[in-house]
Amino acid sequence: MKESPRTPLEIEIPKGYRRYKLKGIDREIIAKKGGPTASQIKTKASYKELRNNQKEFGVASMMAKTLRQSLSTGMSEICETYVSGKLTAQFRNLAKMEEGKTGTRPLFLSKHGHLLNGFEFNSKAPYEKIFGAKYFVKPGSQRGQVILHFPAFIPEKTFKSPKGATNFKITARLIALSDYQFDQKAGGYKPVNKDLHGKFGTYDSAMLPLLKIPTEPMTGMISIDNRIIPEGTGLFLVMAVSFYRMENGKFVHLCKESGMQIQKVL
Repeated sequence: MKESPRTPLEIEIPKGYRRYKLKGIDREIIAKKGGPTASQIKTKASYKELRNNQKEFGVASMMAKTLRQSLSTGMSEICETYVSGKLTAQFRNLAKMEEGKTGTRPLFLSKHGHLLNGFEFNSKAPYEKIFGAKYFVKPGSQRGQVILHFPAFIPEKTFKSPKGATNFKITARLIALSDYQFDQKAGGYKPVNKDLHGKFGTYDSAMLPLLKIPTEPMTGMISIDNRIIPEGTGLFLVMAVSFYRMENGKFVHLCKESGMQIQKVL
């Protein structure tokens, strides 16, 4: 199997080969036709390791999906094309931090989730590069609360904003994702805190102009369900800076030039 650096129109596919795309790879893959059937993968002993890998990837894929579904519409618009596959791979790597057989290892987000700190949802506009203001993230009085504080800053000097942008908005979501452990009796993975998985709290700034004058200081608290979040749960603080252009009396989201990252996993 090999990658093709050329465009589809330039590629001549040899007899017995096929072309296809994979998430996370921006070029086509050329490979021989054929391969194991779905039935063979499910039953043959030689594919046991593949089945075990699929179990871990299945949980990681579900975690990535839950995280993305917990984002606001505006935040989701910032995500680049292959972010789902990249995020799944990051979650899958957490299983490797624990001992045990592949396909039974736990995925402890509460223990290893910090390894996803700094994950970028739009690699073309890294969050820390387009937003240079100092801000503070502090824990609240109980687990499941976060306090954000933005001292006054001058937007025009602070942001690396796209051409034509007139306004900006800061959004943050604190998302709870449960740890997952393998249940030997059930033969599959189960969440430690099912009722909290995918719950979130939100902070939204006002729509602010990109000017040369300082903003007012901004402070806000994010809380999930107004309750103490138990152990066995990773708290993902996702922060985004969105740029907008005023057009015909409406704000147009410049999502491709906006940035978002997993700022911290608590």
